[in-house]
Amino acid sequence: MRCIDSHAHLDMARGGGPEVEQILGRAWDAGLEAVVAIAGASDPGEFGDTLAIARSEPRIRVVTGIHPHVSSGASPDALDKLRFALDEPAVVALGEIGLDYHYNHSPPVDQRRAFVRQLRMAHDVRVPVVIHTREADDDTLAILRDEGADELGGVIHCYSSGRAFGQAALDLGLHLSFSGIVTFPRADEIREVAADAPADRLLAETDSPFLSPVPFRGKVNEPARVVHVVEKLAEIRGVEADEMGGITADNTRKLFGF
Repeated sequence: MRCIDSHAHLDMARGGGPEVEQILGRAWDAGLEAVVAIAGASDPGEFGDTLAIARSEPRIRVVTGIHPHVSSGASPDALDKLRFALDEPAVVALGEIGLDYHYNHSPPVDQRRAFVRQLRMAHDVRVPVVIHTREADDDTLAILRDEGADELGGVIHCYSSGRAFGQAALDLGLHLSFSGIVTFPRADEIREVAADAPADRLLAETDSPFLSPVPFRGKVNEPARVVHVVEKLAEIRGVEADEMGGITADNTRKLFGF
């Protein structure tokens, strides 16, 4: 099956080094054409491990940004480092950025400030954005509208909101990326969004090492398991899995420009 994992955290692989190589080996064996790896989710301004992986493996593309959990650390120095990292050849987008009011690891005011600053940076550099939003739909949409997200392009990753938010994101020209959540028994509303979204706006991801799809739920996730997400999307939309894999892979390539 042709497919791409549009969102994975390779730098969170336990053990690093050899384990990352094994994880990627299983991904290529599963038919993945590429993995979009997220850098800088825990330490603002530090992206070395993920960038190093991408430098040695041309099938890896990188997204760099300051996650809302650590947005209190979005100092001028951290933002300068982020701007420098965006010049790396393997970097295709700015993210994941946004708002997370579920955990509030950083105060909401700091999250909003960092979100706005990074959206403006994305405009300056002319790259799409990868958006994280949890229990913050109204503020996320307001900031995206105010900061011209419709001119940037991007994706709401690990989609977990309802129909109204999905349509608002689509109206802004954004893509929706579905994770293993779409396979969970109680995720009926998310499956409804996946069924109705335009085919050219769909992406598939693992968000590994989190959110393993059924039948691996509760286990450490990895990019190879995006195949199960693609299969569920295909079932939901009434198409063959190979076709859905190709659709989501092509959408990922087009969005991120590789």
